[in-house]
Amino acid sequence: MTGRRKSFYSLTFLLPAMAVYLVFFIGPNLLSLGLGFTDWSVYSMTDFGFNGLDNFRQMFAESIFKKSIANTFYFAIVTVILSNLIGFLLAVIMNAKLKLEAFYRSAFFIPTTLSFLVVGPVFNALYHPESGPINVFLRGIGLGSLAKGWLVDPDYAMNSVIVMSIWAGIGVTILLYISGLQSVPPEYYEAAEIDGCTARQKLVHVSIPLIIPSITVNLVLSLIGGLKVFGQVFVLTNGGPNDATQVFGTLIFKTFGEGLLGYSSAVGLVFTVIVCLMSFVLVYALRKLEAEY
Repeated sequence: MTGRRKSFYSLTFLLPAMAVYLVFFIGPNLLSLGLGFTDWSVYSMTDFGFNGLDNFRQMFAESIFKKSIANTFYFAIVTVILSNLIGFLLAVIMNAKLKLEAFYRSAFFIPTTLSFLVVGPVFNALYHPESGPINVFLRGIGLGSLAKGWLVDPDYAMNSVIVMSIWAGIGVTILLYISGLQSVPPEYYEAAEIDGCTARQKLVHVSIPLIIPSITVNLVLSLIGGLKVFGQVFVLTNGGPNDATQVFGTLIFKTFGEGLLGYSSAVGLVFTVIVCLMSFVLVYALRKLEAEY
């Protein structure tokens, strides 16, 4: 079989996957890019036209859009910091050859396999202001003043969503850090011990520099996941109360549900640009840091 025939033969296996990718990803995204500059809505399905930058002007003038930007960035930054700090510390602890290491890994990883449609109702019950186990426990130990309306109070709603998100997704972060820690050759730790390094010094000067690739992957994945937040907000608060948890994902869903197809496409376009820019900046910064080590 000639080289050209081999290439064609290999290409035939790629065509089905490429067709699905083009039809269900590239096509809709290109269509959305064009629709963002139109006044298309359910009220003018067949009669719509190009309206230039009107959707974007309206978008940046609305307070709900500005609030969704602030909420999305707040969610992303807090989840990136907390999930990576907690995940790294737990990975270090579990990498210390604990007796029930396999059990702990499974216990932290299992929640990542569950859909937010399953986890959401559980946390809705936990956060219930009257009968929720959290508030019942606080009142039972005499700390009733700390019992809050976790999902109905704008001051606590977003943080409550963040707690659920970290619980549901930290398992992957832990496993990536554990795999990075276990890839460090033991000779490095032995040399550090000979030099009289403490456990903290070995962690800071040996472990962390050598697992920069794991740190890079975790930071990028958690940032993208944080910016793309939708499911956990949708099942817990649907953007409420009073738009306190409104994020890009729920705003797009809300405007699309209202029939503003062109406007929701414009919001989606801005969202895509922001995610791409933030991801590029983070990857560039981490690559520079990795090069220094």
